[in-house]
Amino acid sequence: MLRRWWPVLLKGLLVAVILYFAKRSLALEPADLLTFLMDADYRFYVSMVLFTVFLILQASIWVLIVNAVGARTDSPTRLDLLLGLTMFINSQFAKYIPGGFWNYAGRIVLATRAGVSLGTQFAAILYENVLLVSAALSYALLLAFSLDVVSIPVCIFIVVIAGVAYRYYSRITAWLGRVFAHISRWKVLHRLLQRFTNSAYTLSSSSAGAILSRNQFFSYFCCFLGSHFVMGIAFWMLSNSFGAGRISVLYAAGTFATSWLLGLLSPLPGGLGVREGFLVYFLSHKLGAEAALNISILARIWNMMAEITFWVVIQMANRLVRKVRSYES
Repeated sequence: MLRRWWPVLLKGLLVAVILYFAKRSLALEPADLLTFLMDADYRFYVSMVLFTVFLILQASIWVLIVNAVGARTDSPTRLDLLLGLTMFINSQFAKYIPGGFWNYAGRIVLATRAGVSLGTQFAAILYENVLLVSAALSYALLLAFSLDVVSIPVCIFIVVIAGVAYRYYSRITAWLGRVFAHISRWKVLHRLLQRFTNSAYTLSSSSAGAILSRNQFFSYFCCFLGSHFVMGIAFWMLSNSFGAGRISVLYAAGTFATSWLLGLLSPLPGGLGVREGFLVYFLSHKLGAEAALNISILARIWNMMAEITFWVVIQMANRLVRKVRSYES
């Protein structure tokens, strides 16, 4: 009996922990939150929907990377888009648990059950984070330039570095592939991963050393730049809905991307504290301190509402697919 119910109890405990830390990340009382949501401008909800689109784009790019890396290693398993989106959003809420890696851990467990090799997953997560940070840095550079923090020579130097990385991409990734192939042979890592995923899947030297081609890498980089621009439009609509002033789309994209990037330094769930602090700092240059503080608090709620909307959309899509398959059978 206990064996039958312990997975349900464990899932319930996990949901309770996530809700607890998610509530702690909100600086508003439930009554204040309800009042705001009832009085919010329509642009708040339109921007939330647009931010949901941004999250779906981020998840879709991850699925594309997983399949591209798998194809490079001749993996027989391809991740279906809807299944991949379901894995992504189901594990996404775990980022509110302190540690900063539980969402990735959940994604690894779910993808392993779907038959995706650990080597493919780790390579995809590595590419995903490198590309995410690179895209955020690009918008952060635009923000720094608009605030006169960096000069034109510094921008030129960074562009040259990016050009060198593009020119010698094959050599750099070949060296990194050898490093990961060496790490994949560690027995301690094999035992840890097998215990963690409770499966026979393990890292192989070929999958651990999987690399995307240069064209694939920079294509996905452009995809992340595009998704960040959608995010910038959403945050631009949110910030301008307060009526305290107007900021440009690029300034909004740079502000949110830079704050997210700096929020990675926070040990608290979801970059709590650090991200809000930098949002206030950057927005106060254009909108004033009071409006910047309100936006920074509500941006957290806005983010979480978009994640919930993403989850609801995926659940509805999965239910619709199941109904269609049942009719066909």
